[in-house]
Amino acid sequence: MNYYVIGIGGTGAKCVEALIHFSAAGLMPEGELYVLFVDPDKSNGNLERATITLQQYITCKGLKFGKTDFLKTMIVAGKPNIWSPFENEPQPSLANFFHYNALKQNNKAAAYLFDVLYSPSEKETTLEKGFRGHPSIGAAVMAETVKLGQGEPWQTFRDMIMQDIKGGTGAKIFLFGSIFGGTGASGFPTIASLIRKELQDLQAGEQHQLENLKLGGALVLPYFSFIPESQDVEMKAKSEDFLINTQGGLKYYFLKSRTNMYDAIYLFGNESQSPVSTTSLGGNTQKNEPHFIELYAALSALDFFLKENPQNYHLTARNNKNQLDWGDLPDAYGGNTVKQKIGQLTRLAFAYLSVYYPVLEDIRTKGKGYRAPWFIDFFERENISLDDTATQTSLANVKDYCENFLLWLANMHISAKDEKINLLNYNAFAHVVKDDGKDKVELLPVFDLKAFGNLILPLGEEKPNELSRLWERMCSARVRDTNAIGIGRFIHALSRECGLI
Repeated sequence: MNYYVIGIGGTGAKCVEALIHFSAAGLMPEGELYVLFVDPDKSNGNLERATITLQQYITCKGLKFGKTDFLKTMIVAGKPNIWSPFENEPQPSLANFFHYNALKQNNKAAAYLFDVLYSPSEKETTLEKGFRGHPSIGAAVMAETVKLGQGEPWQTFRDMIMQDIKGGTGAKIFLFGSIFGGTGASGFPTIASLIRKELQDLQAGEQHQLENLKLGGALVLPYFSFIPESQDVEMKAKSEDFLINTQGGLKYYFLKSRTNMYDAIYLFGNESQSPVSTTSLGGNTQKNEPHFIELYAALSALDFFLKENPQNYHLTARNNKNQLDWGDLPDAYGGNTVKQKIGQLTRLAFAYLSVYYPVLEDIRTKGKGYRAPWFIDFFERENISLDDTATQTSLANVKDYCENFLLWLANMHISAKDEKINLLNYNAFAHVVKDDGKDKVELLPVFDLKAFGNLILPLGEEKPNELSRLWERMCSARVRDTNAIGIGRFIHALSRECGLI
């Protein structure tokens, strides 16, 4: 079976970002994962970070690792991977989009209805930076522009799903979006409804095949707040409106619960709304730190993908208010699979950045010198030259993703200001610095190597020499997977050995 996810708006993009990291840890079930982002604000900073993570993943996946947890899932990005309803309109407005001036001339009744439904600011405000917390605008625009059979990426999206259904393997589609903003709140119900209707129309006379299609989604309730920018703009998102928007949105889904628009909806929110360090009307300055609520959203997608017949609405809660432990994270696999896989990827990233990549760079720049047995086995005997440009690029690509992952983890622990996150000992590899008066998370120039054996909380028996033990294991490691080729054999061995602690 193949899986399809759509991140709608900035919050949706952040949830997809979390799912990509989970995929890198080997948590996705077997099958391909198709990723698409929907946002009228293509310069959205949250979206930018998510697309960078996606590209880093796909680039690193080009290395042949064989069967290993690291980057196990094949991820396919939509083409284009970001879709906007305003593709060819640099400064779109609702009035221009629906030809309001023409309506006033040719269809006055429709123009009067337009005036009743939308205020002057809603009609005239430009929407290149999103729907500004007004889902009524976004729903109208989405309903008019999302056409599964016309244009990319929707045509390929539809064709791939139909191929899966007709092939008997089935397909599962999962949407991420917020209920309290503009883009996510408008796109989450509208796109789901359009997908359901389009596929039903295509399957006219063959309705039984739709049993192989499941549609789910994570609907994110308020979990952050911000102080609005000082611009004198009438139409903009306001965090003080989040709760009332949520109340109206939840009533809508309650009334729609019998329409079978979704097979399952997962709801997540947080009583303590974390203040974000950057506030913006949109664009690349809208880049909020990762938050643990997005972990829950990504885990809900895993739950949906793994269950044969997911149903109804799902809620979850923590054991202790203002605290998050591993036991609070739902594990669709049962037991401690999420903790084990995330721990393994964390150790891989830590070891690669603090020891193995620096050693490889040292060998490359200083020439002859001591060659560790793992280097001889995985590089010299494989005739892999560190002077080769392709080799340097591949090693640097893995480094970039590992840095991205560790920063994502560290930010998640720090961004929830009033919460105690007991997942990882992030202080071993990251710290907070001041940047223009604001807190910013950076990786430490030198990691705390003795903490390698105690990266995963809660702390147990001290293991200060665990990194040395990993080195010893790497020096005798063997890779018998014939699908692991070149540098992929080295990463395969490192990933496997990092899971043996």
